[in-house]
Amino acid sequence: MKTVWSALVAKAERAVREAQLRLADVNRQRENALMQREKVDALLGDYNQQLHAVQQRDHNSTEVNNYRHFIVQLQEIKNRSKYEMQRLEIECQGARNGLIDAERERMKVDHLATRARDKHAQEAVFLEARTRDAQAIQQHNFRARVSQ
Repeated sequence: MKTVWSALVAKAERAVREAQLRLADVNRQRENALMQREKVDALLGDYNQQLHAVQQRDHNSTEVNNYRHFIVQLQEIKNRSKYEMQRLEIECQGARNGLIDAERERMKVDHLATRARDKHAQEAVFLEARTRDAQAIQQHNFRARVSQ
């Protein structure tokens, strides 16, 4: 028998799955941003080493300026990635909170559904006992009339 409670439990379970997918998506974005940040850090280190190597030997100013300009661009990218990581951390925390809320709601609805099923079962047992008692009284009255 499909009840309102089973529909609410299904809806709550769907919300939990959606929240889990959202959290997984944000975590994936965060991991990608972290890998990109590490690549930028590696590039920054490499180009700093190359700049120092160029400065140690005979060089022209254009070559040094090109390295410096590229390093500045990498530092800007690094700063943007820092802000992106902060944004993703906030978004990740929000997704975690959303999952916690969805799970809490699912547990609440599941508990209420279980309580409703238990109450329905108790009422069925009570009704069955009442029906048996009524039948026993009818049989007793019938036997009492027959024996008179």
